[in-house]
Amino acid sequence: MEAELVRLVASVATTMAGAIGTDAYTAFKNRLGALFRRDRQERADSFLSELEERRNDLVLARDRGDEARVAELVSEIEELLRSELRQLLGEQPSLAGELRDLHTEVRNVVTNGTLVVGSHTQVSNVYNHYYDGGSAPPRQALRSDAAPLPRIVLWPMEHYENNDSLLRRMDTVWEQSQAAGVAATLYMQGVPGSGTSAAARRWLRTHRDELAGPQLEASLGRDTWGNLPEPSAILERWFRELGVPAEDVPADPGERSAYFRRIAARGPIVVLLEDVVVASQVEPLLPGTPGSVALITSHSRLPRLVRTVGAEPFEMKPLSRVHSLRLLINVGRIKGDTTAYEKELDLIADGCGDLPLALCIAGAQLALGHAGRVHELATELSDRTTRLETLDMDDEISAALDPGYRGLTGDAARLYRCIGLHPAGRFEVDVVRAMLPDMDTAARNKVVRQLTDANLIEPDGDGYRVRHHLIHDHALACALADEPAEAREAVLDRIIAHYLEFAERAEAALSSRHRYDPAGTYAAYAPTGNVDAPKVIASLERRRESLENVVRVAHEMGRHDQTWRLAQGQHTFYLKCGLHSPWITTHELALKSAYECRDQMAIARMHFELGFAYLERWSTRQGDPQTAREHFERALELVRPADGNATEGQRRTESSALEGLGLLERKLGNPAVALEYYAVGLRALNGIDHKRGRALFALHRGVAFTDLRRHDEAARELRSAREQFADLSAPDPYNVARALTRCAEDRRAADQLGAAVQALDDAIEIMTVNGPPYQRAGILLLRGDLLSEQGDHVRATLDWVTAGDLFREANSLRAQEADQRLTDAPSPGDEDGSRDVDDE
Repeated sequence: MEAELVRLVASVATTMAGAIGTDAYTAFKNRLGALFRRDRQERADSFLSELEERRNDLVLARDRGDEARVAELVSEIEELLRSELRQLLGEQPSLAGELRDLHTEVRNVVTNGTLVVGSHTQVSNVYNHYYDGGSAPPRQALRSDAAPLPRIVLWPMEHYENNDSLLRRMDTVWEQSQAAGVAATLYMQGVPGSGTSAAARRWLRTHRDELAGPQLEASLGRDTWGNLPEPSAILERWFRELGVPAEDVPADPGERSAYFRRIAARGPIVVLLEDVVVASQVEPLLPGTPGSVALITSHSRLPRLVRTVGAEPFEMKPLSRVHSLRLLINVGRIKGDTTAYEKELDLIADGCGDLPLALCIAGAQLALGHAGRVHELATELSDRTTRLETLDMDDEISAALDPGYRGLTGDAARLYRCIGLHPAGRFEVDVVRAMLPDMDTAARNKVVRQLTDANLIEPDGDGYRVRHHLIHDHALACALADEPAEAREAVLDRIIAHYLEFAERAEAALSSRHRYDPAGTYAAYAPTGNVDAPKVIASLERRRESLENVVRVAHEMGRHDQTWRLAQGQHTFYLKCGLHSPWITTHELALKSAYECRDQMAIARMHFELGFAYLERWSTRQGDPQTAREHFERALELVRPADGNATEGQRRTESSALEGLGLLERKLGNPAVALEYYAVGLRALNGIDHKRGRALFALHRGVAFTDLRRHDEAARELRSAREQFADLSAPDPYNVARALTRCAEDRRAADQLGAAVQALDDAIEIMTVNGPPYQRAGILLLRGDLLSEQGDHVRATLDWVTAGDLFREANSLRAQEADQRLTDAPSPGDEDGSRDVDDE
């Protein structure tokens, strides 16, 4: 290759490697792909897939603040680009001109931060990330009105039959409810296989244009372990789908249900509740808003729904024989004149009891079977001894999916079985790499494409999703049948190890809190650069179902050390997102595993973390205060050795448990008792370098002193907390602003409004740069109150208006608090005009 082309390759590889981990990459990604695909499609696809995989790793490492890994990946990407560019220009030297043009555009992004593509100008953060050393510009959250509303996915129903009269009656009830200004609650009941869910979804699909508001769904049937889902956990998920700030979500189940109805009061909402077992599951999940619709399906008769919530019952009955035969013929793909099969089809419909599900199973067998299958099926379904086996759902699904599975290549079939063992139907590309470590990137991407082409999986954002849960079940059945036990166990161990590393890396990025770390992983994973916490949390949210389920998988496999570590690695994620239900569920399993390990520190830490989960949820109706106390006290017992020679880890855990007990006592209205716990907890840290822990104790002590009206001591502690948070090796602006806000509340209680306003001025200055809209809104709302008390109604009004806008941006009902203050504020004519007015 000519020297000039060698220099071009080196320059392009270096420049692109620097830009590929930023948002600028999207501006030239397609052009880069088109260049490489010129007359070399298959090789280009393999290379571009590998480049995308490396880029995803780079973005994750950068978001976590792992500078060493970022540098390593940039070097790998640069070498990959060099290799492919050399080969490209070696084969097609005429592309050098296009490559130079692309290089010029990418370099403009790097040096100037802008890229012109057609009539659009792209503004990039690449310069800040890689050349200035500063952090990326702060990104504003999307306004709530820009976020998509949650909607129920409604697939077309190609072979739907009958129930026209039932659907018309549902329409009538809905119209009557609208006219009366009440919510419509429609309850469909029928034996399994009668089509209750299909009817509900058919009705929704018919009215999808009229039902324009949010749509939420939940399955209330029993899970694999026989447990009923908690309505509180379902509401937790719904709040996230609706974009409700975690800070606004009440912990108490009753209050949570009431808050859902307040959210629904903003406009009509649709809820679909399927497979209901008991009526008590339903009541907390009903919106109750005029214009709203609740669709309920169940295989049980639940008269309580009619009696207590006014649900209109609809009984799903078997299809008429005419519709049964039509469904059977359509699903069975029976063409032409069916009179020759009239007797056999009638016997099949009889054997199916005219139930839609059974008819669809029978029809699928006809569609896949040989020409004489209709006679065989009629005979089998006419015999009571063979009828049940013939209609077995699992066998039917296997009959439908087995041919496709057997037609996969060996590697694709192996991935399919691995996906069956994966604990969730959705997965990211990185877990494919973990499950198949012996395959290179090109081979992995090839088998993923094969499964996609076979309609077994489909792209889902940055990852993939199994197209139907029955396909996931079939993949598991194939793994159980075709993989030796030791091979299955090895795959599951790789899956557990992958998610353990992912959780611990994310936990290390999100918090510097003390953790029990006998393996030394948190020290190795500590961030060395800026952390993009919202992106780290988003990466955890995408994997949340897998992370929750893998805790149970690890526990049931007896991987107890990994079980409690997996739970510990999700602590901060659960805390920041207010995910109390999975927090408690996973940590209860983790506690059991810690006891199986007989590791006293692991047991103590899991007791502490469970105590903190119950403290955060704080549902008095569910006994959370007492449960939290029991866990904290048990943790204390375990870390206080009889000889008094506690290790640093034991003393840190003792301090944390005492902090938890202090917070608990303050919540119970006992600030003096809380101060006693804080004092002992602070002493436990003597001689330990734990600056953040001391800062937190100062903050807690300041708040307790305010409760006791010991304002001088409160001011001293809160001032100390502010200084300590600011002086940390990685300054904590959020807690600096939090200390200032607490200081303002104390100064207000001490009748020092001027000092209170000044503290909030300092807090809002910090939060304007570093704070999310919800926190900024809370500070402005309080400052508006203080300014109003001072008589400065103009500035107070401005703060309340801004607070309301920010609360709306955060999708919070607290905007109503700001609006109410504006409504109650005196009009300009009501003021005495004495403030800041020159009488002359």
